[in-house]
Amino acid sequence: MESVAAGPGPATYDRIGTGYRLIRRPDPRLHSLIGQALEGARTVVNVGAGAGSYEPEGADVTAVDPSDVMLDQHPGGAGR
Repeated sequence: MESVAAGPGPATYDRIGTGYRLIRRPDPRLHSLIGQALEGARTVVNVGAGAGSYEPEGADVTAVDPSDVMLDQHPGGAGR
């Protein structure tokens, strides 16, 4: 008997991500390093954006994430 893959299930964070933004706090060291690396960037595409914890301030950010639950927690809306 052949096994047939059932397509992908819901994104993990669609199951466990409810309230993520309320409890997840960015690591200040990582936030600083990312900010330094993107210094001067006017536009950023954040693939795997989640709730947007590490996005640079002052840049036009397009957030992309497979989890609708995470994107719903992203400030300012996000791409789907």
